[in-house]
Amino acid sequence: MPIIKVADYNVNYQIPQGFPSPDTKSLMLLVHGAGGSSRHWLPMMSQLDSSICSIAVDLPGHGDTSGTVPNSLTEVADFLAAFLTAINIEQPICYVGQSLGGLIGLQFALSYPQQVKRLILMTTAAKIQLHPDFWAAATSGEWDLATLGQSFAPKIPEEVKNLVLNEFKHTRLSQDANDFMGISEIDLGSAIASVQIPTLILTGGDDVIISPRKGKLLAKQMPNAHLVNIADAGHYLHVEQPAKVAREIEEFCLGVSLGSKK
Repeated sequence: MPIIKVADYNVNYQIPQGFPSPDTKSLMLLVHGAGGSSRHWLPMMSQLDSSICSIAVDLPGHGDTSGTVPNSLTEVADFLAAFLTAINIEQPICYVGQSLGGLIGLQFALSYPQQVKRLILMTTAAKIQLHPDFWAAATSGEWDLATLGQSFAPKIPEEVKNLVLNEFKHTRLSQDANDFMGISEIDLGSAIASVQIPTLILTGGDDVIISPRKGKLLAKQMPNAHLVNIADAGHYLHVEQPAKVAREIEEFCLGVSLGSKK
């Protein structure tokens, strides 16, 4: 897990296949949701075709990246732009974001449209309201993992759930924080009507955190969006059904159906 200095942060990221090569057909940046980390992406990254170079990053205040959660989405978008510069990525990327990472992706596409070739948004919406219990846990550091475990589809194994649940304890807010990235004041529903970037929206059929209905609304709000529902998946569909999600991503990013993993 390499560490790189970006502004005032020591940033942890995952790049299993190494940096882009002449054979790379798609360059992908993966951004986790609130309380997550780059580790959430590892099951899906292992399923992706070798022609896709995937980079997953820990946001500030999450995982093994230093600092505390930034105060606004625009700060996070600026951080991601600086991160890409720091690792010498100049070409447009395919941005992949789950939950809050998807909302960040919408802001990133609005702030840096020239840097985004395609958008993949998972279990997200143009406006996200954090549950009061999540905010209480984030500020106190006392997480009710049993309740958080209800975010998954039925019959998901405990070891799969734990890959997600074990990351919440690493979330760090500043002492004077009164919001999580300022999202309580954010609604991008009107702004994203101008986003022309080809977009894939993935919903989890059993998602109780962000309803699949919100994914449908997001698809209507964006002029160039395609909606796909992943069955037998909850809020963390990329962890619960990594192979299915990887196939959808490959078809969208590469323009071909690659079938089962080779």
